[in-house]
Amino acid sequence: MTEKEKLGEEFKRLRENIPSKEYKGKPISQQELADHNTGVTKHLIGTIERGEANPTLEKILYLAKSLNIKTISILNVDINVEKFIKEIGKE
Repeated sequence: MTEKEKLGEEFKRLRENIPSKEYKGKPISQQELADHNTGVTKHLIGTIERGEANPTLEKILYLAKSLNIKTISILNVDINVEKFIKEIGKE
């Protein structure tokens, strides 16, 4: 298994733990997640989950926000997802 596939599996696991608002008793779909979150498309979610994508930091953080993750650690640096998204919005 590649490192990108490991990342994809973790994102998929996190997504599948979010209940769907449209389909009772099912996890949120890639499309539903994309429809309700800026900066994330169904195509991006799918390619990440399959381990095909090489997402930028910005896309990883948008996806983290859509999955309700508040802080992620990359290279031993904790990144506040909300703060990052606010900062890039000012650019």
